[in-house]
Formats: sequence, C-alpha cells, structure tokens
Amino acid sequence: MLAPDQTRQNSVFERLRQGILTGSLPAGGRLPPTRALATELGVARQTVVLAYERLAAEGYVRGRVGSGTYVAPDLPDAAPSPAAPPQTAAAALSARGARLSLVPATASARDADGSMLLAGGLPAPDLFPARAWARCTMRVLKPLTGELASYPPPQGLLVLREQIAAHLAATRGLVADPGCIVITAGTQQALRTAAELLLDPGDPAWVEEPGYIAGRGALIAAGAVLVSVRSDAEGLDVAEGIRLAPRARMALVAPSHATPLGGALPIGRRLALLDWAGRAGAWLLEDDCDSEFRWEGRPLPPLASLDKAGRVIYCGTFSKTLAPALRLGFAVVPSPLVAAFVRLRTLMDRGTDALNQATLAEFMRQGLLAPHIRRMRTEYARRRSALLAAMARHVTAVTPMPAPGGLHMVARLADGANNEAAAVRACRAVGLAVSPLRAYYSGTPGMAGLVMGFAGTPTAMATDTAKRLEAVLRGAM
Repeated sequence: MLAPDQTRQNSVFERLRQGILTGSLPAGGRLPPTRALATELGVARQTVVLAYERLAAEGYVRGRVGSGTYVAPDLPDAAPSPAAPPQTAAAALSARGARLSLVPATASARDADGSMLLAGGLPAPDLFPARAWARCTMRVLKPLTGELASYPPPQGLLVLREQIAAHLAATRGLVADPGCIVITAGTQQALRTAAELLLDPGDPAWVEEPGYIAGRGALIAAGAVLVSVRSDAEGLDVAEGIRLAPRARMALVAPSHATPLGGALPIGRRLALLDWAGRAGAWLLEDDCDSEFRWEGRPLPPLASLDKAGRVIYCGTFSKTLAPALRLGFAVVPSPLVAAFVRLRTLMDRGTDALNQATLAEFMRQGLLAPHIRRMRTEYARRRSALLAAMARHVTAVTPMPAPGGLHMVARLADGANNEAAAVRACRAVGLAVSPLRAYYSGTPGMAGLVMGFAGTPTAMATDTAKRLEAVLRGAM
C-alpha cells in the first residue's frame, strides 16, 4: 500500500501529465512555480517538487536554471488517439492461438464458496501434512539459499530424482534411472512436452473414449489429430485402436485407472499395446496419476515395467498424493529422448520451483511420503464407503458406478434423463462440484451421468451430501 505522501505525489504527477498529453498545458509552456502550485493544491511543496522531477525524468518537462520548468517543446499538441480495441478477443489471436483458446482443459468446477463436496479427482485439503511439510521446508531453506539466486536445473534436482527412483522401485515395481527422470509441473506438462517433441502437426494419436480431458488437450495443442478409441471396463480397446489407426504415432493411456470410468488394462491388452507400439514405431504416454489409490485387488504394475523397447514415457504426479498447487510431477523418459526433453523444458519455463522440489525430496528422504499415502488410502476408503452407503439409502435419481481405483466415480443418470447440463448446473448452485460425463467424450456420449469425487467429502457429511444431491436432481429433472 502506498504511503499518503506517495499517493499525493502520484496524483499531482498524473494531473500534470494528462494536462501535457491533452494539450491543456501546451508544448513550450511554463509550469507554475512549485510553491504556488503546492498552495493551490493544498499539498506540501516537496510533493510538487518530486512530481516535477518525475516529469523531467520521463521527458515531459525541462528545467531552465533561473527561469522555471517548461513543457518539453517536442511533444505533440494533443495525446495520440488510442487504437480501437478488437471487437472480440479472438480477433487479436493468431489462427493457431484461436484454435488453442478453444481446447478444453477441464470439466471440473468448484462452487463459488470453494466447496470441495463431490469435486472429482482432487485430494482432501484437510489431509495435507502441513506441519511436516513446513518442517521440511525450513530444513532445506538455509542450504538452498545460494541456489535460489539462479534458475533450477531444468531436469530437476538430482536429490529429488533419486528419491523418486527409489519410491517407484519400492511402490510400483518400476526400475528407473534418476538420469532418465525429468521433473515437471505436474502430469499435464509432461504430456505436453512429450507431444511437442514426438508429434508433428497432423499426426494421428490414440486417446481413450471417454478419456482424460486435459490430456486430450495437450495432444490437440501439439497439433495431433485425435483418434478416439473406446475405453470399457478393461480400459483402452487396443484392437479397435489398431483397426482405426494402425499407423498412429502416439497413444495416451491410463493403464491402471482410465478416466473417468476406471477401467484397468489386463495383461493381454497391455502386451498387445506394447507390441503395436514396437511394430508401428509409436510412443505410449502412460498416465499413472491415481495408481496409489486402489480399492479392489492389488495395485497394478505400470505399463512401463513391461516395456523392453523403450516406447513408454511414464508420467506421474504428486498432485493426488500431496496437493495440486505444489505443481510437482515427473516423467520417466527413454534415455535417447532425455536431452531433447530437458531442452524443451528449459524453453518452456526454465525449470520447476526449486524450493518445493527440495522440500519434497526431504519429505521423502525422511520416510514421510509412504505413511502419508497409507493414511490417505485408509481415510479415502472410509469416505468412499460412507458416500456409497448414503447414496444407496437416499439417492434414486442416479446410479453410482464405483470404479476399482481413483478418487472419483461416475453416477449414471436414470434412463430418459438426458438433461445432464441442467443437472450439473443445479448441483453446482448448491455447492456440489460435480462434472458432466459428456465432457469426457469427444464424440457422442455412451450415456448421461455425473462425475463426482469423494476424497473431499468427510464421512460425517456423507448423508447430508447424498440427501442434497437427491433433492437437487429431483428438482432439475
């Protein structure tokens, strides 16, 4: 906030500047003496002196010793007319920019008061380990101080890449060389970087239908032509993908938990997908963001753990296990691509926040991440069960389709209830942050439904949330 004297000085400066630009103080004209103008305006003389000095520094006036201060003679008689703004924002964009401005990035929306109830795919803010995170930050801040004066390494801090490699080996059965790990600002940046490097405009790329909205957007932004491949209870239908586009250059796939229906690729489809990629010379972008949260059976190993030909780029994130706002993710990149991947990361943003990287590395080094994930898994399982039980008792307008993993589920609207958009608007109006299933399809939807999360809905609020959902849907349909 400006001090009162600074505010008055700015006011005097702007008043005189506008007078000069509009011609009411003509070029070559003499300004009033500082003492006289200060008296007229009711301000301190020093305020006017400083305003005059600022006008002189910016070239609006010139001082003459013993004579006074004069408006610069080479200024125009009147201010230039402002350029007419474009009629629409799109008119100012390039053709490519106009296309990018229309690419969908998300289907989620939070209520105006910040409600997390039923928000899909987001972790619970009340479970973030704030005290432990703060302790780790303070521990790394002092030794990191010197490095904060320079850009972070574009590949990411080595200490964090080493911790991620150890974490993947212990929890995902994936052996990764820290030299092949690149730190990114979440999964989205990893996908966009890979697409920019490996696709030319017009190249075909498989995407799951329905599928991850922001992932599709990353491929579209890179100029890919999307080939929508059916995703069912067993994830991506590889045979259909081969039939539709056998020479596609890339496939974006979530083998452990497809968004939003939750299908997981069985071993037969995994091997078929790897075989196709090897024969077609295609790249597989593996999105493994929800793998820590599995509610039925054991966690599934990554597709990358089966990759012998170096065709898989494995993308992970800490947005689900810690917090999206940290913007911390990573990609495990085949070694021939690492140098180009790092170079593009440098061109994009010169590297990811070093302090958050160092804090996360310390958090992992102290062995805090694994127990934190276990606590989240236990609590999320309780919240999921409580919401499903409450919906079974109180909700008839939709039918839950609980997925075996992840932080959200799809609730199918009753047959004949096709006004999905109206249902979503009504829910959001009362603080239920559901998303339309339609948004996850690029073509004709297979059904109408709502995508809803459970992580941010405490067990004590499950019954009230279910009753509110039923009431608002009955009123909207």
